[in-house]
Amino acid sequence: MIDVPPDRYPECLAVLNAAFAIEVADFGITRDNTPSNPAFWTSTAIPAVVGRGFELFALEDDGRIVGCAFAGPSKSRAGVWSLRHLAVDPTTQRAGHGARLVADGARRARAAGAVVLAIGIVAENTRLSAWYRRLGFESIDKNQYPGLVFTVERLQLPLEAI
Repeated sequence: MIDVPPDRYPECLAVLNAAFAIEVADFGITRDNTPSNPAFWTSTAIPAVVGRGFELFALEDDGRIVGCAFAGPSKSRAGVWSLRHLAVDPTTQRAGHGARLVADGARRARAAGAVVLAIGIVAENTRLSAWYRRLGFESIDKNQYPGLVFTVERLQLPLEAI
């Protein structure tokens, strides 16, 4: 696992674009109705997320970034860290890379004193929800937010259980 330096942001951007492109195709998400989705990110998006206090970390295979995620403290919930925009290159999925990224996000959160790692996902993606549950996450709630064409499921992983 590596902390991603700015000169490698383009590699992460390519992984994010490719991985999230699958989700947008499956759930009716478009650039018009959800422009903030990582499938549509440009080169300014990663520095913006990092600038909000999130760490960008990645998994490499033979020197090539095959997965990445952001993790950082919640601005509104003490003791909570958020895992955001976890993505694995579609050509390397189902090899345990996502679970390794979650584990590293949890490690970072615990090291910073967090007791919970939280994530929000497209609730209609039941396969992804089940995957997070297998990793120990618990569903907290599901909400339909104005302007989104999907429901957001919030999940959390109690870090003391790990």
